[in-house]
Amino acid sequence: MSKQDEQQCLERALRTLSGCNRALLRATEEAALLQEICRVVVEEAGYCLARVGRAEHDDERTVTTLAHAGRSAAADTGALWWDDTERGQSATGTAIRTGAECLFNDVQSQAYPPMWREFARRRGLGSVLALPLHIGGELFGALSIGAPEADAFGHRELQVLREVADDVAFGLEFLRLRQRREQAEAEVLRLNRALRIRAAINHALTQAQDEAVLLQEVCRVAVEECGYRLAWVGYIEPDEARTMRPMAHAGFEEGFLKLRRSLAASKIGRTMAACLDAQRPMVMHDVANNPGYPFREEARRRGYGSVVTLPLRVDGELVGSVQILAAETDGFDEQEVQLLTATVADLGYGLGALRHRLKAAAAEETIRRMAYFDSVTGLPNRVRLCQLLGSAIDVARAGRWPLALVRIGMAHLQELNATLGSAEVDKLMVAVADRLQQTVGHAGTLGRLADAEFAVLMPRSGAEQAMGLAQRLLAALDEPVDVAGVLLDARSNAGVSLFPGHAADAEGMLRRAGIALAQARAMGTPVVLFKSGFDRDCAQRLALMGDLRKAIEHDELMLYCQPKLKIASAQVCGAEALVRWQHDRLGQVNPGEFIALAEQTGLITRLTYWMLEAALRHSYAWREQGRALPLSVNLSARDLHDPKLLGRIEGALATWGAEPDWIEFELTESALMLDPAAALEKLQQLKRLDLRIAIDDYGTGYSSLSYLQRLPVDALKIDQTFIRGMRRDADSAAIVHSTIDLAHSLRLLVIAEGVEDDETFSHLAAMACDQAQGYCISRPLPADEFQGWYMGRA
Repeated sequence: MSKQDEQQCLERALRTLSGCNRALLRATEEAALLQEICRVVVEEAGYCLARVGRAEHDDERTVTTLAHAGRSAAADTGALWWDDTERGQSATGTAIRTGAECLFNDVQSQAYPPMWREFARRRGLGSVLALPLHIGGELFGALSIGAPEADAFGHRELQVLREVADDVAFGLEFLRLRQRREQAEAEVLRLNRALRIRAAINHALTQAQDEAVLLQEVCRVAVEECGYRLAWVGYIEPDEARTMRPMAHAGFEEGFLKLRRSLAASKIGRTMAACLDAQRPMVMHDVANNPGYPFREEARRRGYGSVVTLPLRVDGELVGSVQILAAETDGFDEQEVQLLTATVADLGYGLGALRHRLKAAAAEETIRRMAYFDSVTGLPNRVRLCQLLGSAIDVARAGRWPLALVRIGMAHLQELNATLGSAEVDKLMVAVADRLQQTVGHAGTLGRLADAEFAVLMPRSGAEQAMGLAQRLLAALDEPVDVAGVLLDARSNAGVSLFPGHAADAEGMLRRAGIALAQARAMGTPVVLFKSGFDRDCAQRLALMGDLRKAIEHDELMLYCQPKLKIASAQVCGAEALVRWQHDRLGQVNPGEFIALAEQTGLITRLTYWMLEAALRHSYAWREQGRALPLSVNLSARDLHDPKLLGRIEGALATWGAEPDWIEFELTESALMLDPAAALEKLQQLKRLDLRIAIDDYGTGYSSLSYLQRLPVDALKIDQTFIRGMRRDADSAAIVHSTIDLAHSLRLLVIAEGVEDDETFSHLAAMACDQAQGYCISRPLPADEFQGWYMGRA
């Protein structure tokens, strides 16, 4: 293929990508989206065939064509399979069966099955590409594209079309998530609407207590007090004939009611039905002499001459009609009909109010449960638990009994909620509540305090019983929870407070158990029993958190740089940007302490942005002096979930006129493994900005090789635990050596952290490690001193 042809093929792939992305942005319905994508592939990009097929898991293993365009007859769109036979060896079938892209660059070659060669020949195809579509981690189907020429789909064209398939799969998944969200929002709106009208309907329920009694009273009043001959109320039956079921009557006998029930089958009955549907009353005069009226004899015998039929609507729905019969042949003039219409409208309103009274009673029970019980798990909520705890303290005080409160807090729930959505997290909470309830049994009362917190009230229990139950509760959450086939981490920490030793009221016990829980999280300990000093520690942590926020906002932190060296040439090739904090009162604060505090309190993202700005500011100054070295900035797990991350990075680069090679980003392997799918997506977005990315502390996060292969990263930083253990531990040396070989096979740069001595440096050189960082090269230096050190080194 000539360069010109290759460029044309690349351009049609780019047109496909552009058109598909436009379609994805405008999509509101799945079938229309798929058809538009096929149209774009054929009409805008210039391919000759496009097809989206869904894999069916039936006995035949068929493929259902959801959309197609181009040289594909409609009669053939369903003739696809993905079984392991010749008929399933089309490009589409092979891609679905293997889960990998399938490319036949010459569909007339012997490699393509005969039946599909004939299929391609009839449609003038030279090359066929099928790309699998994965939605929600499962294979959905495939996007197949046909080109008229052989040897189409060059390397660069394939790269673009793979991105098209990924975008289509992502768009379908996003569209489905949005539709589910809109359904959920619609349900909430309906609930809120029902609650809002509750106040409006309560005042209408005056004297009526029963619907049948109310209807019968209307008919009685019409006949006995108002002087009409007959009156009846009928409700529409849900049958095809829409017959009327009598609900109440006055002046009628049962036999005549049966006759009137059959009115729907007559011509006049159909006319009446049309009037009811149109919300118009229907009046008939001189019915005894009206040829179209089916009950003329009854009219003469009973002495009525006029009939009015009025539509009865309840809550906006046509439920039936009210018929009133008068003696006069010219009865029911316009004013009378208007008055009766208003009366029936009042009746419909009263019926609606009456019906809603029962619903209101049920709603009151729901509201009571909403006020005192968690809507997801059904457990007592914080308000109810405080009530129960206060009552239990009164009983314990009177009987001189101890009382314990255990608070259980789950980690990473915010990240799970951002990734999975509230519906899946609710399923997780139900499963967690079930496990906790089974463990608690009759030992206490379980409640849900907040989204990620539960609590157990334990009457007549001291420290030993409370600590034992807390440990059993955490053990029950050690195993992952299966939610829709996905194993989710439910591991937690617990804090315990006691009455009367720690607090004398409900709020005090809750607060001190919460402080103990916070200590457990900070110390990495499963269970902590509250101690008197924790209050002071908590206050100090709050003060330190406020000081850290102030230090970030007022630019009172210091940027340090730890150099990185190319092992082969001993040349300085960059540095890792680190942060230090000189506190006015406490002096130099341990970085591990205040960074951990920032992680726990959500300040870590602000700290990351400070690091980014500081790194670019110093890089700009160095480049003004003609000295350029890239600085590596660390990103945390919380940073990956910040929707403003990419915008802030782009803005910072623009502010300083920086190129992407001024900075690099490092993410720990454990942070990536907290949410692999979301991390992969964020890394791909970073790579689109041409930024370099390294995996920090590699070897501690248990990532799989297949996951590592998919990550768009440039380097691995081997964790210093393995580097420092190389001299005395053969296993550590073997891990380092195999990691270097693995990274190089994936075309990744390898950086060794924690290189403390020349002997380790030499070992790494022998293993062909690329770069090193550690005290044998230099300790972290203030950014202003780093350039001097670098020049001296040079």
